[in-house]
Amino acid sequence: MRRPFVFPRGVSDADDLVARWLAQLQDELRNVDARVRERVVRDLAGRIAAEREAGGDAAAILAEAGDPLDIAADVRERHGVRERSNWREIAAVVLLPFGGVVIPFAGWFVGLYFLWSSPVWTVREKLAATLVLPFGTLVPLLLIAHGSLYALLLLLPFATSGYLALRLRTVRE
Repeated sequence: MRRPFVFPRGVSDADDLVARWLAQLQDELRNVDARVRERVVRDLAGRIAAEREAGGDAAAILAEAGDPLDIAADVRERHGVRERSNWREIAAVVLLPFGGVVIPFAGWFVGLYFLWSSPVWTVREKLAATLVLPFGTLVPLLLIAHGSLYALLLLLPFATSGYLALRLRTVRE
């Protein structure tokens, strides 16, 4: 069921009202693919402009269009975008390489939980992050005592974590 758009207090100019409505919609669609987001906002802006040119009242047009929250939720559902909490993904990116050092073994498992519970990364990416170097930097740091060449193993968890962070950044845009 569509909720009517709640008009902000103190907004009297119709152009300002429409601009705020479209800005809220744009913001609510921030985690949707940029092309989809632009198309949805452009289509609705065009429809609103056409109805306003035909003599329609901006407030009535926006009320009929519905709440930007509902529209964005519908777009996310149609395009398979699931809401997520950012702190879990960031915690996964940090805990996978360093969690095993900060809280030996357990910290890495917490990072693993955050990784696998997130909808951001694909199963292939999750498997790679899990299997590339279990326990992150803990194992290479323990092996460095046996030879400095083991320090090269530190590159694996950093590369994996960097890749996950890069993917997280591209998913947000």
